[in-house]
Amino acid sequence: MKTGVVALSVAALLLAACNEIPQDAPKPYAGKEDTKAYAGDRFKGDKQKYETTLADRANYQNEYLRTGDAAKAR
Repeated sequence: MKTGVVALSVAALLLAACNEIPQDAPKPYAGKEDTKAYAGDRFKGDKQKYETTLADRANYQNEYLRTGDAAKAR
């Protein structure tokens, strides 16, 4: 009885190993290339202006800077 259970377990493991999913390399993306975030009408390709706008937005969302407690932020 015990050897039958062991044999059945070994057979199940061997059969499970035969069903391995192939691990091929992923296919390259064939869609269209993304445009830059700063390439639209608002920034007209000016990356520096875009980064400055993002930094200003981040500073506005900083609670310490908005309330005047900037010394605590450092």
